[in-house]
Amino acid sequence: MNFQQCRYAQAIAEMGSFSQAAKKLFVTQPNLSASIKDLEEELGVQLFVRSNTGARLTDDGNDFVKYAKRIIGELDLLESRYQHNFRKSFTVASHHYDFLSLPLTQVVQSFQADYQEFQLIETTTKKILESVDNFESDMGIIYLDSNNRHILEKSLANQDLSFTSLGEFPTQVFLRRGHPLADRQVLIQEDLEGYPQVRFRQEKSGLHFDEDTLEVLDNQTIMYSNDRGTVMNLLTASDAYASGLGIVNGFIKEQIVLIPLADSPVHTLGYVTNNKRKSTPILEAFVERIKESLAESENSN
Repeated sequence: MNFQQCRYAQAIAEMGSFSQAAKKLFVTQPNLSASIKDLEEELGVQLFVRSNTGARLTDDGNDFVKYAKRIIGELDLLESRYQHNFRKSFTVASHHYDFLSLPLTQVVQSFQADYQEFQLIETTTKKILESVDNFESDMGIIYLDSNNRHILEKSLANQDLSFTSLGEFPTQVFLRRGHPLADRQVLIQEDLEGYPQVRFRQEKSGLHFDEDTLEVLDNQTIMYSNDRGTVMNLLTASDAYASGLGIVNGFIKEQIVLIPLADSPVHTLGYVTNNKRKSTPILEAFVERIKESLAESENSN
């Protein structure tokens, strides 16, 4: 099997005809038919049902073309990487933090001449590490604390990833303005008993990869979401609480209050990079902008 055969199968599926696909590909129909026949024999399946009216995919053919499209798409991206007018992409995978928005817009302005795509992907801890490990993301943003440090440091070492600290932060409790606890200067764990908790959904795993800084209490009602906007909507519409590092710079701060939790553990926020990947000016600039955003958040609090 080769890339050319993948392109042939995709073209036949799109055109619904061997003859029309041959015209599109600028090859002869006999050569196209022979190439697909060789492919079918190699795979041991029939990809197309031929008839006088054209060609249609079998179930096996449909599966083949679905995966072939992904391969061809990645190949096209790889080929375009070395074209003269190619502009690069910059991707950050992170926990759900709003303070990253301003640093990203700043690097967009500074690097848009050389970069075309900028992505900020808010996702789970496991996927953050996977995306940096697989070179899908240039960097990841996570935190370590006494509960997850051991398992995360082990995962980082196994995947040859590095964690660089951006600062240490105590646990903050997120409440809607008007919440019965909203006027407190500090909270203790017992204050939260009886209130629902809103948490970010993580993969079911034996590993402690939670994004939320507080544990689930006994018999506590939990509302889960994998979207930061939904979490904040749930908070503002109820007497539920959420927990985090309390680094908030955006409009969300107008809707909620942040109250420190007494005797809470310290969390180390940091960024993850792949040791097999060389640092770049855009990554270094983004880190500097993050530090500025964190300082702004600390001063405003």
